[in-house]
Amino acid sequence: MSSSLRRSRSLDQLLADLSRGDEFARAQAAFTLAMLGAPAVPPLISALGSPDREVRMRAAWALSVIGASAVPALLELTQGPEKALRVEAIRVLGTISEGRAIEPLLQALIDEDATVASRAARALGKLNDVRVFHPLLTSLGHPAPDVRYEACRSLGDLRQPDAISALRVIARSDSAQTSWGASVAEVARQSAEILEEIRQKQLDNEFVRVSALLLQRRAWE
Repeated sequence: MSSSLRRSRSLDQLLADLSRGDEFARAQAAFTLAMLGAPAVPPLISALGSPDREVRMRAAWALSVIGASAVPALLELTQGPEKALRVEAIRVLGTISEGRAIEPLLQALIDEDATVASRAARALGKLNDVRVFHPLLTSLGHPAPDVRYEACRSLGDLRQPDAISALRVIARSDSAQTSWGASVAEVARQSAEILEEIRQKQLDNEFVRVSALLLQRRAWE
């Protein structure tokens, strides 16, 4: 039996365990698939479309562990016609944190479907790339509360104090709740507080630096 045929049968068995096994078997299958790397990407991509939430979650985890090798297939899914697969692909791309994902995620951020746009807003915040700052700031004006909520969270994750004033406006004026009942104003307030702490630390560090320079200068005089 050829090695490719053995690998194919092994993948088939692992996917069967992922779909129909008990909790331990599913966990083991997901771990093994993640360790297989690139060869496991196509079947794991297929598993993202499973009607079983547990299967989707474990497939997403395995793809995130595989990382860069899974990115091309995930990027392709973000452009596909199936909303559920697009949403899952966007979520995984956020956990992988790959620069190649920025442009497709920015496109998803302006998608007419609020679920896709909100997932993209959350994923962009996890990329830790300043290039997504202004698009997320713009998304604070999105008509869907879910998108505004995730944009607020992601602006906090980016650790850019320049977002504080915009977040404070949302905290004062946005009375909406998300589709799961969370307050947009509250998450805006929390993110603004996080960024305020970061700004204060930056100011404190700058004060210490300048004070040290002044003391050094006086010592030379």
